Amino acid sequence: MSDWGSDPETRKGLQRLIFRCASDYLLDEMGLLTGRHDGDFIRAVTFLALVQASADPGRGISIRALARSLNLPFETVRRKVRELEEAGLCVAAADGRPIAAPVAEAQARAEASRVCDGFSLLLGNLAALGVNPATFYGGVLPAPAADQAQAQLAAHRLIHNYFLRTLEAGVEPHETMFNALVFVGAMSANAERITYDPELAQRYAGADTPPPDGLRRPARPREIAERLNLPYEVVRRRLVDFLERGWVAKAGTGYLCTVERMQEPALLAGAYMIVQRLGQLVQAVAQTGLVLEAQANAA
Repeated sequence: MSDWGSDPETRKGLQRLIFRCASDYLLDEMGLLTGRHDGDFIRAVTFLALVQASADPGRGISIRALARSLNLPFETVRRKVRELEEAGLCVAAADGRPIAAPVAEAQARAEASRVCDGFSLLLGNLAALGVNPATFYGGVLPAPAADQAQAQLAAHRLIHNYFLRTLEAGVEPHETMFNALVFVGAMSANAERITYDPELAQRYAGADTPPPDGLRRPARPREIAERLNLPYEVVRRRLVDFLERGWVAKAGTGYLCTVERMQEPALLAGAYMIVQRLGQLVQAVAQTGLVLEAQANAA
């Protein structure tokens, strides 16, 4: 079993392995959420933030605070909130500020179960590569709660908060959350042969061991667009922009993220932060009483 440990160097030795698995989970979830919002990523992430800010039905969040938390222009967020209101997904709280519209209990539980199943699959994938949930927790996991449905509701909120924090971590090195999402989508496709291969994943597990071009598969714009439920032309233009910046290189009909870009200190620091937060997420989810070890071992 790999040792997560308390030493930053030890964590960096597992950084790329964990980041690849976590990225797959994030990309699949964001693709689903974006698809629910007709391919509008900004609207999807605005709704996600609005849900996170809606714990108290009597208190909403100001659009300015919402925009600040997402690093988005005020007017952009204002328009997206209006669209969410028109779609019946946003209402005014008792204080007059926007809040996510309440959903039926059965719907909330079904969505929490779906998200937690995906999280369980992530943990299972990591366990197959030698990184078990207890590795992050630093010992024996807490006893599971008797009410797993309630634990799922609590874990669901923590997991979606992790998604937001992960997207925000991509703003500094990539300028925008959207750039970060498309770039990570390309990296994930590039690493398809490596991510879940026990030997290759361990060989290229660390921050200082990027996989060579010969092992990486070029990412095609259409596959990224389809995975993320984004318009093809928007993704294609973004990749062309990345090409001009030197972030990716053309390889046949697809693109490879350049090793120089992947090894930039800002990107490595952002990836390290995301991996650290995943460890914190596992610890927090364990505290909800959600079953982790058995599901991970069975995945």
